[in-house]
Amino acid sequence: MNNCSYAPMVSKRVLSIKPSGIREIFEMATVSAINLGLGELDFEPPKEAREAYKEALDQDRNRYGPTKGIDPLRKLVAGKVQRYRKDITLDNVIITASGTQGTMAAFQTLFEQGDEVLIPEPGFVLYEPDSVLSDATPVPYPLSYEERFQPDIEAIKESITPRTKGLVINSPSNPTGSVLTLESFKALKDIAQDYDLWVISDEVYEDYIYSGTHHSFNEIIERAVVLNSFSKSFAVPGWRIGYLTAPLELVNYISNMQYHLVACPPTPPQFALAKVFDVQVSFVKKVVPIFKKRRKAMIDGLNDIKGFHCHMPEGAFYAFPSYTQKIASRDLAHKLVANGVICAPGTAFGERGENHLRFSYAASEEDIINGLAIVKKVVESL
Repeated sequence: MNNCSYAPMVSKRVLSIKPSGIREIFEMATVSAINLGLGELDFEPPKEAREAYKEALDQDRNRYGPTKGIDPLRKLVAGKVQRYRKDITLDNVIITASGTQGTMAAFQTLFEQGDEVLIPEPGFVLYEPDSVLSDATPVPYPLSYEERFQPDIEAIKESITPRTKGLVINSPSNPTGSVLTLESFKALKDIAQDYDLWVISDEVYEDYIYSGTHHSFNEIIERAVVLNSFSKSFAVPGWRIGYLTAPLELVNYISNMQYHLVACPPTPPQFALAKVFDVQVSFVKKVVPIFKKRRKAMIDGLNDIKGFHCHMPEGAFYAFPSYTQKIASRDLAHKLVANGVICAPGTAFGERGENHLRFSYAASEEDIINGLAIVKKVVESL
């Protein structure tokens, strides 16, 4: 047998996906590292949700379900979303196998070769590759520290061409923690309507607002796909259950795409979440004040580091400080993880994230204080 090695032939599609700048840092970390980089709640799911999951298993809810998700859960989601738009019903709702899969299904349904998709930068890591995997061209629009990471409306308008088909919006934002002002929200709605664009609105952090108000693009559901997830409102990221809302004429197309991606969302957690749906209200009401306290500890600690500057984030659970030290964010993140603190380099979220780091305060106050003490020591030794 010939022992010569060869490179497997793979698609240009998969080769187009950039390695994750966040995953790179996690793979370098030791077990004892203080984790200020993880984007998931450090709380157990509510006891009622865990018991309901066990009950669903005992009741043999282990079969394939409907591609759009079970009707009881879709109806409950519609009821929650009706606070933004009264005429939304379960027919507008698809339960997805995570917000991540819902995002892919929406992009694959709406965009194709030759289309351009406006995406925020810095912005969540899925938007660029999901555009590319749909054969569309991602066109970043700026969110700047100086403007508190509000979208640059004029820059968006200047980026629109006859090929522009989509506008991606994320509020509250990962990684910046910014929340759309009413002025920005109205301006973005006007752009979508004036230029006949599909809005893809990622609203998975809608329950984590510390100042201001959440403005949902469910208000213009006739031209929007609004993405959401139970990962944050129930602390169940491993259950992989999300949902989206879309106009009636689009729902069946997204459902058809979803069938070919996952067939159907997982069945047992859908029945569990449907049974205890209202528990998420009390759960969020309990954890948000804790995050608000952690937020202050995080921002105070970051602004105490020479050369670091950080706005008080209005939502989500991320801080995105800028820094003046002459070192690339990837290199600085490497230095920090080598010294026992995990955070994400700003460039993991696009080129405009350079000279920033992303920290998560989904960690204990003790870890935040101890972790930032290490950050301060490393940064001030540069």
